[in-house]
Formats: sequence, C-alpha cells, structure tokens
Amino acid sequence: MEYRVEMQHTEKSFEALAHMQYDLFCMGNRVSRSLLSMVLMLLGVVNFSQWWGILITAYGCYLVTSTYSAANHTAHKLAKQVRESGLGFPASRYVFRKKSIEIIALPDEKKTALAYDDVYRLGEDMNYFYVFRDQYGGYMLPKEALGEKAESFRTFLEEKTGQTFRGRSAPVIRVLQWMKRRRNRKQ
Repeated sequence: MEYRVEMQHTEKSFEALAHMQYDLFCMGNRVSRSLLSMVLMLLGVVNFSQWWGILITAYGCYLVTSTYSAANHTAHKLAKQVRESGLGFPASRYVFRKKSIEIIALPDEKKTALAYDDVYRLGEDMNYFYVFRDQYGGYMLPKEALGEKAESFRTFLEEKTGQTFRGRSAPVIRVLQWMKRRRNRKQ
C-alpha cells in the first residue's frame, strides 16, 4: 500500500515539531530539570520562612513550568524569519514508497528521498506523526490527512523503519494503545 500525505506548516506546527524534538532528543535535560526543580522546591518549602527559601521555591516552580521555553524560542524565531522572508510557510507532499519516503517540496515540486533505514526516530502526539532524519530535523505528518488509515500507516512505518513511535503520553495510555494495536494486527 502506498500512502500520500500533504503538510502545510504554520507557526503552531513549528512549535509542535520543536516540542517533539525536545521530547525525543533532550531527555537528559528534561530529567535534570525535573530533579533540580524537585530539590529546589523541597529545600525552599523547608526554608520558606527565609527570603531565599521563597526565591528557590519560585525558581523550582519556574523550572517545572518552562520546560519548552528553549524549544518555543527556536520555533518562534524560525517562524519570524519565514514571515519576514515573505515566502510563506513551507508545504510538502510525502509519498511512502516501497524502500523510501519521497519528499516533495511544494509548490516547486523539488524531490528528495529518505530511505527507511535512514530514519533516525519516530514520534507521535495527538495530531501528528513525526519522522526525524536526525536529531536536528524532521517531518510532520498530520493524522487528519490519513483519516482511517492512521493505524495502518503507523504499522507500515514501524515495520519499514524497524522502530516504534514514541510520544509524550502517560505510560498507561501507551500500554493501552499498544494492546489495541496488537489486537488489531491479529484480526
């Protein structure tokens, strides 16, 4: 089966791509921020009667709530550059062939290919599938464009790349989705 998907970027899609990139490739940073924020909040609460206890509690809270601040900064900077160029946000068509993904830049129809063996990592959130060629760049595929074929597409891409989709959902949700996919494959 051949899949075809078109994607028109927006400022929000740049932000979603940056968030997924952070989730997949900056795990060490995320864990460090979480641990540091817990330590600072705990230390701050214990010393809340001191002025510096309030300050480090606030900083610990900031670390928790600003997880995507660097990713957002990059996405917004890129979106600003696109707007200032006057060219509009990029659009692409993706054709999933037997051995590779054909990536067609729209509207000029310039083609490139990405072999399934060269896919670095797969990601997924509620609205998109993500295909990363390396830790610095990737492609987004709107699930909406796949409609009812989204599940079969996920299976197809996982088989072709030998990888599984990673996402930022709760572990229990991932287990339920995995069980549902296994049940659907057996039918």
